[in-house]
Amino acid sequence: MGSLLLNQIKKQTTNFLQEKYKSARITFTDVTEVELLAEEATNKDDCSPDAKTMTRIAEASFDVDEYWRIVDVLHRRHAS
Repeated sequence: MGSLLLNQIKKQTTNFLQEKYKSARITFTDVTEVELLAEEATNKDDCSPDAKTMTRIAEASFDVDEYWRIVDVLHRRHAS
């Protein structure tokens, strides 16, 4: 029981910190939310991104500036 509660707290803390990190990157750097989504979708996790994330990326790609930001993320991921 204690171990389950501890794991749940760790997961919630990790999610909280990841969201704060994303917010800080958006606020203090020239990164957009769509770039973060593209990075998340192309990370090295075994699981594929969810449909909601992919839909948001696809919709954003119709904006020229966001399109080039997405392409830049894809090129950086492919090069590394």
